[in-house]
Amino acid sequence: MRQLIPALLLLTLLLPAAAAAQSPVTRVQFVAALWTCSGAVPYDANGPFSDVNPNSPGATAVAWAYDLGIVRGTGGTLFVPDRPITREEAAVLLRRYAVHLGRDTFLPSGVAACNDFEGISPWADDSLYWAAGIGLLAWGADGRPEPQGTLSPEELEQALARFFDRPVPAIPYLLEHW
Repeated sequence: MRQLIPALLLLTLLLPAAAAAQSPVTRVQFVAALWTCSGAVPYDANGPFSDVNPNSPGATAVAWAYDLGIVRGTGGTLFVPDRPITREEAAVLLRRYAVHLGRDTFLPSGVAACNDFEGISPWADDSLYWAAGIGLLAWGADGRPEPQGTLSPEELEQALARFFDRPVPAIPYLLEHW
């Protein structure tokens, strides 16, 4: 029994992290991870979105991303922070940040058209091709970018490591705190 108690304690500590690793990344988590990897610059947390509490952990990141033109919301004054981010939304945000940084965001030559083009929103097609073409987001095994699919914490970590061309903070740990 004495050996079982430490094992159960360890298991109770690991289960929440394992569950978080399986959950899709939310919109606020994505923006907070991007902000953190960008240096987590101090910023005024009062942004324009009525559904982002200025006292919430991700408010500073969302206000930062809004002021840089990375996020624009989902319509009106809404950001919908707790909704899982889609792959096409993630591609658009990464491309907007790349533009802000002055990076080349032209579509790479030789990017093949995908076979689920009709599933890509018109506002996201160039960004999704760009993100997949430079290796930020992987194409699915069937050659589809799965634009309406969500991002896993592992995919987010890979995308940010490639975007910043360096290792990034432990994304599963960050996601637990946003």
